[in-house]
Amino acid sequence: MQLSQREAERQERRATNLIWNAARDYSLAPVVRAYDTEGFADVYMNSIIGAVYSFYEFPKIKEVLDSFERTPKGDEFEELAWIALENCAFERAAAERPALRELRLAYAMRVEAEAKRKGGARELDEAYRIKLFHYERALGLEPEMPERDRKILAALELPGGLTTDEVVQRIRAVLREYYMFVATTSAGRGGGLPTLINFLRRRRGGIGAAVRNGEEGSAAAKNARRIKDRLAGERSEGEMREYVSDCFGLSMYAPGELKRIEERLCSGAHWDSILHFTRGELAPLERNNREAIVQRSSAKRQSGKNRKYFTDDIVRNRLTISRLAEKIRNCMLVHLDDARIKSRAGALAPEKVWRGVVLGDESVFTRPERGNDTELSVDILLDASASQIERQESVSTQAYMIAESLTRCGIPTRVYSFCTLSGCTVLRLYRDYEEPGKNENIFDYCAAGWNRDGLALRAMGWLMDRSPCDHRLFILLSDANPNDDQKIPNPGMLPGGRDYGGKLGVQDAADEAGKLRKHGLSPVCIFTGSDRELPNARQIYGKELLRIPSIGWFADAVGKLIQGRIQAM
Repeated sequence: MQLSQREAERQERRATNLIWNAARDYSLAPVVRAYDTEGFADVYMNSIIGAVYSFYEFPKIKEVLDSFERTPKGDEFEELAWIALENCAFERAAAERPALRELRLAYAMRVEAEAKRKGGARELDEAYRIKLFHYERALGLEPEMPERDRKILAALELPGGLTTDEVVQRIRAVLREYYMFVATTSAGRGGGLPTLINFLRRRRGGIGAAVRNGEEGSAAAKNARRIKDRLAGERSEGEMREYVSDCFGLSMYAPGELKRIEERLCSGAHWDSILHFTRGELAPLERNNREAIVQRSSAKRQSGKNRKYFTDDIVRNRLTISRLAEKIRNCMLVHLDDARIKSRAGALAPEKVWRGVVLGDESVFTRPERGNDTELSVDILLDASASQIERQESVSTQAYMIAESLTRCGIPTRVYSFCTLSGCTVLRLYRDYEEPGKNENIFDYCAAGWNRDGLALRAMGWLMDRSPCDHRLFILLSDANPNDDQKIPNPGMLPGGRDYGGKLGVQDAADEAGKLRKHGLSPVCIFTGSDRELPNARQIYGKELLRIPSIGWFADAVGKLIQGRIQAM
């Protein structure tokens, strides 16, 4: 089942309230939340998360969870860690909250039922099988377990009296002993990628409610989309380019031309990054690339969901398009100068009357001709990072409505999306200026990976410089939350670097937006994020920021935006 954006947001708020209630701290900005397999906030697991916040130092817990992001078995390690956290938090909280015991039993029964639906313990991966055994024991059962599973579970069922450091040490000890996993404090290029498939809602082999992890909640979907990257840390640039092509489509540029583009754009904070421009044209897979197969399948499903979202309310959406197109058209009629051409009908041109008498030329009249195709072009850029996962349907619909309205007014329009994977920023072209019949391609929008906003803005500036029009409007749909696992390189190519995210990521995006303003390409952001990211959006885009409270306001809000730009021409 696919929740609507409104319902998904409601469930996020509910999960947060459950955590607040359990933690007894309403100032928390939870970085993890729990949802069932349908996407609804899970009462028991969110109560446990609140208990973990209450009884333990959560930054230390988060450091452990974050260490799993760059390992192929990260999802399973995260599941094992939450077995340990659930057990010790439950033991401490149950004494204060007797109702928690009933909630635990109900949750355990759901875990058992889902496992049966999947075929039983034998059909589950090891971590999820151990989770099943754990909750069967919570139900008072004594399941038959392989000896290895029994030992791992015994080590994970931590008592409630441990300190945070002891909990962390015990979890790491289990992973080190049984999985030879030693966490690192940082990861270089080629580390784990935000996943392209939602392992938390429909996780392969997974059972029960899953916990979504992310930075200040905004990156929750990123962990939900962690790639099983068997080549993590080992992928060469050539392999990375092949991988990205397999997942997202063939490059629009030949290797030599692309290198020249990268030499121009990939500098400063982005000198260690690469670019991939694509129309989404997929070639047959020549090798068994499981991640690419999964990504292609996921993108196809999302395309169907986007189209259904639009057609489910097609009357309203078509009316919105018509209203927006009318507003743009009326503004153009008033503010754009008309070129006048000779005609056999229209307004009489007195200075040409003599030609009719002397030469028999009947073209002594003039009529207006609008040169839309040479006056204004519009570029639309969609943030397609994993933080947009819960908003994919609404983002694609909004972008389509803008593009379709502009098309009806004869305004050349181009639509791109961007995301970043392990140092490669992917820009997907859905339709170009001279392709008015390809607006439907926008519904192929699919979120995945990180977002290196500064590089994407720089690339769009380069693309817009090539527009044939004198006036150019740049519209972004984004949550204004720059975040990338590829670090900002140190000066002089020294090892290490600084994380691209937080204040540094926002500042880089703001710097690039400022450069675009100086060149007359001022980006306007239609903000798709939450209140939490709003200060970031204001820092990056200043007053060029539009937040639409509901779809009913869409035509008026976007119409006013475009009208303002036309009037300023």
